[in-house]
Amino acid sequence: MRHRLDPVFNPRSIAVIGASRNPKKLGAQITHKLITYGFQGTLYPVNRKAKNVHSIRAYPSVLEIPDDVDLAIVVVPSEHVMSTMEECAEKGIRGAVVITAGFKEIGGEGTNREEELLRFVRKHEIATIGPNCMGIINTSPGVMMDSTFAPTYPLHGRTAFMSQSGALGVAVLDHARKINIGFSKFVSMGNKMDISGNDLLEYWGRDPETDVILMYIESFGNPRNFVRIAREVTPRKPVIALKSGRTEAGKRAAASHTGSLAGLDEATDALFEQCGVLRVGSIEELFDLATAFSMQPTPKGRQVGIVTNAGGPAIMATDALVSVGLDVPTLGRKTQEKLRAALMDEATTTNPVDMTAHGDPKGYEAALRAVLNDSRVDSALVIFVPPAMVDELAVANSILKVAKRHKKKTILSCFLGSTEESPGFIALTTNGVPAYLFPESAAKALTSMYAYGQYLQRDKGTVKEFKVDRKSVARIFDECKQDDRCRLNEVEVLQVLEAYGFSLAKYGVAKDLEEAKKLAAEIEYPVALKAMSPQIVHKSDFGGIALDIEDERDLARRLKKITRRIKRSGFSISGYLIQEFITDGKEVILGMKNDPKFGPLIMFGLGGIYVEILKDVAFRLTPLTDAEADRMIKSIRGYPLLTGVRGEKASDVNIIVDHLQRISQLVNDFYRIEELDINPMMVFGKKKGAKIVDARMTIGERVRPK
Repeated sequence: MRHRLDPVFNPRSIAVIGASRNPKKLGAQITHKLITYGFQGTLYPVNRKAKNVHSIRAYPSVLEIPDDVDLAIVVVPSEHVMSTMEECAEKGIRGAVVITAGFKEIGGEGTNREEELLRFVRKHEIATIGPNCMGIINTSPGVMMDSTFAPTYPLHGRTAFMSQSGALGVAVLDHARKINIGFSKFVSMGNKMDISGNDLLEYWGRDPETDVILMYIESFGNPRNFVRIAREVTPRKPVIALKSGRTEAGKRAAASHTGSLAGLDEATDALFEQCGVLRVGSIEELFDLATAFSMQPTPKGRQVGIVTNAGGPAIMATDALVSVGLDVPTLGRKTQEKLRAALMDEATTTNPVDMTAHGDPKGYEAALRAVLNDSRVDSALVIFVPPAMVDELAVANSILKVAKRHKKKTILSCFLGSTEESPGFIALTTNGVPAYLFPESAAKALTSMYAYGQYLQRDKGTVKEFKVDRKSVARIFDECKQDDRCRLNEVEVLQVLEAYGFSLAKYGVAKDLEEAKKLAAEIEYPVALKAMSPQIVHKSDFGGIALDIEDERDLARRLKKITRRIKRSGFSISGYLIQEFITDGKEVILGMKNDPKFGPLIMFGLGGIYVEILKDVAFRLTPLTDAEADRMIKSIRGYPLLTGVRGEKASDVNIIVDHLQRISQLVNDFYRIEELDINPMMVFGKKKGAKIVDARMTIGERVRPK
């Protein structure tokens, strides 16, 4: 066996340690499943008292088994797991699935027990799934291993699924069988003590029997490794993930269930977007996408043809498709002529093609063939609402007949008003055409397929290396540490940004009014005045900012006013920042937050004082390529404002791309930066650049994770 996980997924022999004669016990159920599903290797029940289990000779210990054993399924009480694994190591077993609970998920002694077990299996190189899991499956005809206690037997297919929830795994297996989705591999991860989701993703990425990978994730172990592995896998196979813990309440629930805190949701979105993983929001959507990807090719473009016998569902489908960026184009003249010749006079032949309630199997065949032959169409959505006088199964067979001749174009169907057990639905899903109960579900699946196709084609970009002054930044950070400060003052932040080549508004620092007058004259009016105080983060909240100061007299008046206001609030003033006042440009915000698990998260959005209310921002992980920075900018809702609307000039998006990459380099060079806010940065017209007006930064003692 060449890979570390081969003994787990392709065992030639399995020992069920804790096999039982009592049908109510897990050891009996798992042994029964392995036998009845047809395991192709040799099975060894291990029971310290029984001489045989399920009419198979049993052994009191794995050490008594005369032959080699590849995989151990451990179903003994938690206090005996460690001694059992010691015997497995002595036997030379290289794979284990620990079903037993009572480890990290219960805390306290359970956590200590799991840590000891992990040290042991790592030392003896035993690849281990679990503990606290429901088992694994490999449906390959040469293996036929179902070591779970789920009541449903899986169908054979080319989709691999991993779940951190055993209960969810049971439900998934049951539902998948109902809608004719087969699995190549299935894993209940449990506490994922040793083998992680990253390990499975890497292994399945190279598995010739797996085409689609599904993941239910409650928490990430090493998000950066996930990105690295997923970037290698997604160009070859679609990866579809359901990540729980979107809300604070959900995070708490995930923590109590798995013993580890769920990751920041914005970071999860950024992570998935950058590495091409398709994120879904529900189990239903997970299945919808799995059905589509496992049965149909990825659409080459955004143009969708709709064939229907009812106008309402077609309108619903059109709205759903167009709202997410797909197109329902008018069909070509020749196509419409063919449709008019084949269909009744009442039919609409533009797109959607609505045959009305008179649409019969023959009409569906003619209409779908004509639509797929149109060069304007990349994929087709076939909607059928069963009227009493039309045979549903005959319609399904007509669709399948056309699908066999158009294997390069994507075909999805919606049998509205049917059930997953109806004859037409079963015929379609059994023969490679995904069927859905509602048009919106089909539209979402088609949208995700198109998005994946776009990901495969998009430019990955390059990470630019800028010439910077690292020594100056290190000196500033060291001075802050000596002063026992985590927050840099305004000038220090600007100096850090200067050292990394950011474009800043001209500035200077004055101790009093006289120095302020000299600086303002050098910078040239109009200027902005900001009171500097170590106790104030948001100066505007305390009236510490004066903008558009026109002359020396105005400067003196407003400086005195700000000084009185700040001191009246009980704060001290360490100086006054004088800046050139920027009179035009679009306000944007650039920032970074160093997440404990994900590392530096770069942020971009439209800036100003309302950014926290509008929350129109995008996040990405570092390092950031130029292409990723460009997509990040274009992903926010307010992006059209940067392209120029209502006669306004377009903004210099290239300078934003440049500065996002400079932030990426800065925070990767200095991992101790905890937070950075550049707000606002005023962006001017095309090729006119930008100027940073205000910025804040905090640092800590964080070290770069391995």
